[in-house]
Amino acid sequence: MLSDIEHRRAKRRQSLRRNVTAYAFLAPALIFFVVFLAWPVAMLFAQSFQTGGVMGPARFVGLANWWQTFSDGLVRQTIWNTLRYAAMAIPAVFIIAMILALALNTVRIGHTAFKTILYYPTLQPILVAALMFTFVLHQDFGILNIIMRALTGSPVNFLGEASLAIPTIAMVEVWKGAGFWTLLFLAGIQALPRELFHAAELDGAGSLRRFFELTLPLLRPTFFFSVVFATIVNLQVFDSVFVLTDGGPANATATTTWYIYRSLFTFNEPGYGATLSFVLVVLVLALTILQTFWFREKR
Repeated sequence: MLSDIEHRRAKRRQSLRRNVTAYAFLAPALIFFVVFLAWPVAMLFAQSFQTGGVMGPARFVGLANWWQTFSDGLVRQTIWNTLRYAAMAIPAVFIIAMILALALNTVRIGHTAFKTILYYPTLQPILVAALMFTFVLHQDFGILNIIMRALTGSPVNFLGEASLAIPTIAMVEVWKGAGFWTLLFLAGIQALPRELFHAAELDGAGSLRRFFELTLPLLRPTFFFSVVFATIVNLQVFDSVFVLTDGGPANATATTTWYIYRSLFTFNEPGYGATLSFVLVVLVLALTILQTFWFREKR
């Protein structure tokens, strides 16, 4: 009987040592997570119930910031603008990247050079890319409008017209991100089993049929990651909006992150900015969950 008790104690000590060792290895990551993510998020959530705190002490206002988000028309407009932008940028960059990836998959000479050229815009800081497009799109001295003036006699106000501003910003983001998604899709295509495509070709399946019936279904995991990741990134668009239009004209390009920035640094309302941050988090989380369920149903 005593030996059984000692045996159980020995097993408990061994299990405890194993758990302590595991948590010791996990400790650096857990500390990093708590210090740089969990604690700031908790402080941000607490700040959403306060007002002030920039020029003077913060003051508790309860749910006032949250109620204001439901009555603020600019919040609804920024969410709509953000969704419109994402709905334009994500499909466009995916279609362009897939076409380029399929083309690169057939290239045998200069393959590395083409990939380097395509990926180069992705390496540019978004502020540099936005400033560059300012000189390309400017109504008076932009290169594109110089060409438009020569062809049609009148320039196009790409950034000053409400109907063109968001598509123009989406175009800038597509130009910058196409290289990344091209290489991602290319890696996915090259990892597909070649024997399936050879068998389909022997059965008489054309290139379009092989693409829609083999390539796209087999790339479903890659598309799942791409859609979720692109949605999270594009719903946080800020830099290009800030540099190119600063939310104009008439808030036509005001996005949620732009409004958060304005609330924090222009209106000196960190509490309201914190509330808007959680609104954005809820929006991103909701879309991510919807996308996850949609991809599961398509299996």
